[in-house]
Amino acid sequence: MKKLIALLGAVTLTASSASLVVSCGNSSVPAYDNFSKLADATRPTLNEDGEMQKNGSTLVYYIGAQDNLSSLSFEYALKEATNVGEDASLDEAFAKLNEANASDDNTFGGNFKNIGNVFETNDAYGEDGNLAQTNVTYNKKQNLWYFESQTELFTFSQQATSTKIEMHGTTVETVGDLWTDKATKKILNDWIKPSVARMVYSASYNPSSDKTKDKEKIKKVNEEINSRVEAIKNSKGPLFLIIRNGEFVGFLQGYEAYQDLWKSGDNTTIAKGKYKPDDLIQTFNESIKNVVNTKDIMTNTYSPTSESYDYDLSKNSKSNWNWKNWDNWVVRDSKSSESESGSETFSYNLNKY
Repeated sequence: MKKLIALLGAVTLTASSASLVVSCGNSSVPAYDNFSKLADATRPTLNEDGEMQKNGSTLVYYIGAQDNLSSLSFEYALKEATNVGEDASLDEAFAKLNEANASDDNTFGGNFKNIGNVFETNDAYGEDGNLAQTNVTYNKKQNLWYFESQTELFTFSQQATSTKIEMHGTTVETVGDLWTDKATKKILNDWIKPSVARMVYSASYNPSSDKTKDKEKIKKVNEEINSRVEAIKNSKGPLFLIIRNGEFVGFLQGYEAYQDLWKSGDNTTIAKGKYKPDDLIQTFNESIKNVVNTKDIMTNTYSPTSESYDYDLSKNSKSNWNWKNWDNWVVRDSKSSESESGSETFSYNLNKY
């Protein structure tokens, strides 16, 4: 009974730890609140008997910019593929996508929902299956994250994972707002950073160590946490954050730039392609499918032996997230793009933080 009570208390702490961090904000930010609610909902939970009550799920969260041609191209493709019409809102398009039937694999919606079915074939012996649900606390005065406890729930085990996958998202006004917009800044600092802290400790920390006596270890772990989060700011959009079972897996960045959206004054040298359904069904979905189905993705991502925090997982993707004409997160009328337009190079930066 004592063991059960301790387990339940620890599970409760996992959810409350995230709430503790985000509650420090000055006021409610609707876009962040929506993201936090969606991301927290992917976390697996146990019932009073210590049995699985709710399986975890996967969230792909899009962040685009209203003045970015690649963002506008993805939104155009999404609305085309879901048949909601060009005047529909992003939320309407996401809702239509999330209602799709996985059995209709020939459509973008059905094919996207079918990504979740790859989890059914996952065995329980991948390295990720050994990562225990970890709780951390943040000492604001010391500016340090501390290991708190671990539960008997293995966050990414087959038993904890469901086939459910959804996509949602938001946009910022301009490309310069990627991590300075009020909502995205909170996403980074109040949700992603605590998740990074939990996963770094889960992958590298010995829970038998006394945190008060191992100051050098704590300092090293916190340097790793801060370096990872700081490196996220080097990312370019549009971004597709991947949240799985309540934790931050990483992100994909970039999308094609379509001629379909050319307007007077646009830099036409960066948009040479036209919308094709295969951009979503093949390149987009297949890339995400091969990434999230990797059984060791979290173990590799949060390995303490890596110093670059730039884990290129393109070899795990059949399509290699290959956008020949994406505009590299510049404003749509920019005349000085850093784009590799027309080349065979690709931008595939999953987990660069």
